[in-house]
Amino acid sequence: MDISAEVVVRDVTVYPDRARVTGVGGCEVENGRHRLIIPNLPLTMETNSVRVGGSGSARVRLLGVEVTRQFFEQAPETAVRDLEAQIEEVQDALRALEDQKAGWQAHGTYLDGIRQATAEFAKGLSRGKTTVDDQQEVIAFLQEQDAAMRTAVRELDQQQRELMRRLQKLQQELKQIRSNKPPQQFQALVEIEVVESGRFQPEISYVVNQAGWQPLYDIRLVAENGRTTLEINYLAEITQRTGQAWSGVKLAVSTARPALNQQLPRIDPWFIREYQPPQPRQLVRAAAPAPQAAKMEMMMVADAAPADEALGIVAETVTAEVQSEGTAVTFTAPGSTDIPNDGSPHKTILQQIRLEPKLDYLTIPKYHDTAFRRAKVKYDQPGPLLPGSASLFVGAEYIGQTHIDFTAQGDEVELLLGVEDRITVERKLARRDVDKKLLRDQRELRYGYTIEVKNLLPTEATVVVKDHIPVSRHEQIKVKLDSVRPQPAEQTELNLLEWQLTLSGGGKQTIQYEYVVDHPRSLQVVGLLD
Repeated sequence: MDISAEVVVRDVTVYPDRARVTGVGGCEVENGRHRLIIPNLPLTMETNSVRVGGSGSARVRLLGVEVTRQFFEQAPETAVRDLEAQIEEVQDALRALEDQKAGWQAHGTYLDGIRQATAEFAKGLSRGKTTVDDQQEVIAFLQEQDAAMRTAVRELDQQQRELMRRLQKLQQELKQIRSNKPPQQFQALVEIEVVESGRFQPEISYVVNQAGWQPLYDIRLVAENGRTTLEINYLAEITQRTGQAWSGVKLAVSTARPALNQQLPRIDPWFIREYQPPQPRQLVRAAAPAPQAAKMEMMMVADAAPADEALGIVAETVTAEVQSEGTAVTFTAPGSTDIPNDGSPHKTILQQIRLEPKLDYLTIPKYHDTAFRRAKVKYDQPGPLLPGSASLFVGAEYIGQTHIDFTAQGDEVELLLGVEDRITVERKLARRDVDKKLLRDQRELRYGYTIEVKNLLPTEATVVVKDHIPVSRHEQIKVKLDSVRPQPAEQTELNLLEWQLTLSGGGKQTIQYEYVVDHPRSLQVVGLLD
């Protein structure tokens, strides 16, 4: 005997590129062998992933499960027929309004004809066939009829707009229902043997495609009671077009990627060969492009003013429960969640993290005379931060977007949080000398720069200044950092310089450095000037 058991989606775990769905149904079963039919399973389901279980007052043995296609008649369901009837009523009402507007437009044409005949009325007045009172009655009639026509047309237009809005709403509802109910779906056929009759609640789980989630972040720098914290709101943006609406489900999102666990990538042979010089060809000499200075992306921000104390109780942010399972982390959202089958993004908060950042200011004055507010923080949460887009805030002020890379527990996160206008930086060329003495036919060039940094903040600030001097790419060109005050905290092999200045509130400091370039006089050197 065939027994139909409709299931309701209860639990959904969303992965980055798919989802695992669990549904539960209910039916009465009698002793004997039966075929349990679980209908209306989505076409996006991976049939090999179907698993069936269940429980209840009946004692049931599961013998096997098979997945087949379930076809529907093209005749609309009751809800579809009701919507179509309502749409036809609205369309009939719109046509009736159009007929009324056409009648008033014809009336307006009649009034225009009367207006065009006013010259004849004037001739009748001159010949004594009509009077001034008759003329005034005609004018009053035209004004009265014109006002009535315009009022009626405005009212009809208003009714049309209301009906059009209702028509669009009904059409969207009809489209949604039709998209949720395709002409065919899967159904599971479960062979069962009932040892003891009673009520049985089948449970089915399966994996569906066309669903997934991606991380989003709101990162806010908050100053409270003399302390600065970095608040990270970890959000999941979930989309699904599985063909099945998720209504009132217990939702979880997981960082696991099932598709990546199937097989290793193939490694191919790595071939090398003899170098073959390119064939000579006629070249057209073009003018050398002008050097382009490096660019830094700027994010303007104003310091957030201290907020007044809130009146009443501040709303709490509900976050998900975090469960670590080896290399993957699952976030279970509290309560129930609705995610329709429309492909639109739906956001849910996974975590709200508050960390103690280390703040300093970063400037590269060769390219721009601004100082960036920089926050460094060690991420100490069990769940990783997946790559995603982040919105940056300082207090209540939005300052721009950035990208968060994959961050595991113990990794450091570094963020630029806008420009601090109260830290000023000025870089100047202080010296440029050419040694005119002949010494082993060598030429010596000396350059000197000053960088002045001012802290106009009321508190102490750490400012990191970065600069560089040339790097020789010829064995006869020698570059040497001759004098520098104060000494840089770091100088790399590529002559990148970095100073870490600690400035008191209202304080300033000047960096001075000189470098020497030594080369043969017969050798032409390019690229020395900024």
